[in-house]
Amino acid sequence: MMLKSIFVPLLRRATQLASLVALNSSWAGGQVKWLCVPVMNCHSCSLAWFACPIGVFIHYAGYRVFPFLALGTFVLAGVLLGRFLCGWVCPMGFLQDLLHKIPGRKIALPDWTRSIKYVLLGLTVVALPFLLGADTSWSFCRGCPVSAMQATIPGLLGKEGGGPLPLRTIVKLAILAGVLLLAVLNRRVYCRTLCPIGAGLAVFNHISFWKVKPVEGCVGCKKCDATCPTQCGPSPRMIAGVPASHEAECVACHDCRTGCPVLGKGRPPAAK
Repeated sequence: MMLKSIFVPLLRRATQLASLVALNSSWAGGQVKWLCVPVMNCHSCSLAWFACPIGVFIHYAGYRVFPFLALGTFVLAGVLLGRFLCGWVCPMGFLQDLLHKIPGRKIALPDWTRSIKYVLLGLTVVALPFLLGADTSWSFCRGCPVSAMQATIPGLLGKEGGGPLPLRTIVKLAILAGVLLLAVLNRRVYCRTLCPIGAGLAVFNHISFWKVKPVEGCVGCKKCDATCPTQCGPSPRMIAGVPASHEAECVACHDCRTGCPVLGKGRPPAAK
């Protein structure tokens, strides 16, 4: 069991790294951007293979056309995997995991901040593009930090000549800087508070085929709560024998199981 507790985190890191390379390896073109992959990976990046569902939803909302293929792909991924893609495939999740390892003071955010991503999904991905058009400055893509990293910054580096930056570019870069700083201070903060893809996939966690199994013989030590990257508190579900992934914020990282002393060499004393 101890070997497994070491192997799973290493496997997740290797999968995240391989996914980052695989999603952005289209050096010779030939992308399949008619297909959405439900992770935060900007399809405006010249190396991206697939489309970002958020950009597609905004485009279709702006032109008031129903996104049958994109939504169907998104729902299928949610039913099969829940937020597994957030924990194992998403490049933005991988970046946050790395940034939070930077030593220093960490902060906690109030629970209500988790609701922000649902508001962003409803307003900046659907409602405002539908009312104001796909090119509105109020769409999520206009301030998306992933777009800033994969499209805006490379575009600026390849741009010839100087001149002042447009205001919306400055705002976008400022949002990116703020998100990266928060990722150092608070683990997986973007996933929990801002990500519209995470908000959309979260509703499928209760019915997803992919489950983080409860620990048989859980003694309620609550050590899994401390290892959870999204602070969703898996211990009550573990104690009740319910899959830990039956929680909207769970990204199926399995840290709650790999860090469990019951599954390790020794069984801790029962919690009082």
